[in-house]
Amino acid sequence: MNPTNKHRILIWIIVILIATNLSTICSFYYHRIAESKIPEVKQEGQAAIPGEQRTRFFRDELNLNNDQLDQFREINRAFNRTARGIEMDLAQLREDLINEVGVQNPDSARLDQMASKIGDNHRKLKQVTTTFYLDMKKICTAEQQAKLHLLFQSMLNKDNQINLPQPGNQRGRWRNK
Repeated sequence: MNPTNKHRILIWIIVILIATNLSTICSFYYHRIAESKIPEVKQEGQAAIPGEQRTRFFRDELNLNNDQLDQFREINRAFNRTARGIEMDLAQLREDLINEVGVQNPDSARLDQMASKIGDNHRKLKQVTTTFYLDMKKICTAEQQAKLHLLFQSMLNKDNQINLPQPGNQRGRWRNK
């Protein structure tokens, strides 16, 4: 092979390697920016699942009849609206807390205030979840109530956080992280 061909091949290899490195770096930054734009409204150990999938899950697990299913949909909508608002507030408070901790001289009074608000929102979220459970219990038969209790028990992970069924799991099994 003559030296000119070797030189050309080496140049092409270098060009390909540079292009590969640039595309990898661009992809990394693109995904990093895209992920930072998605608000984290879920607590650790929880999975967001579409409302219709949750409806199907509870219908199948509790054998809800049509009247119960209609009532469940109303209860579930009210729960989702309220819980989503609280979770969004929690996400914003967590972000504010991290930002405050990151400044040169964090204001400890402000940090205490944010921590209290986070605690209040956690309390509200637990109250909303309890109301959801009690409303569900009201529409269930005694047998369904026992099953509902077992479902809620099985949804608690080791940190007492409620896990929702993950999409794609077989027969709605719970996944604890």
